[in-house]
Amino acid sequence: MSKMSGYYAGGFYINNVQVPGSVLVSHDMYFMWRPRRISEVTPDSLMLLEVLKPAPEVLVLGTGATPQKLPPAVREYLQRLGMRVEVLDSRNATGYFNVLNDEGRAVVGALLVADPEARMPENLPDAQEPLWDRAPLMQRSGTI
Repeated sequence: MSKMSGYYAGGFYINNVQVPGSVLVSHDMYFMWRPRRISEVTPDSLMLLEVLKPAPEVLVLGTGATPQKLPPAVREYLQRLGMRVEVLDSRNATGYFNVLNDEGRAVVGALLVADPEARMPENLPDAQEPLWDRAPLMQRSGTI
């Protein structure tokens, strides 16, 4: 079961594992989440909510260091999904997520980092081909 065990300016601790950046957290899994500011939260950034099973009944949205208003487009989107939303600063959202999750509720936490300017490891160089030679690996496995 996912348990928010802490937070820091640039991320969160989930099950005592440091996770940099914003996160989407459900009962038994978590994902790194691209938005860092409430203005970056859109219906598209929350589309994962449509495929989670069981369907979440509550979204706990952590807005970063301070409480902020939910963008109208996001509020309308969540209403269409029939999902209740609780908007809190991220520190309080972590605790509220844990309470609802411990109660066995179908809850998802969408938590923004406290400091959107914090350096994140997602700022990596462009992806490159792996350095290993695939052919010898395939020959050893018997597929070539």
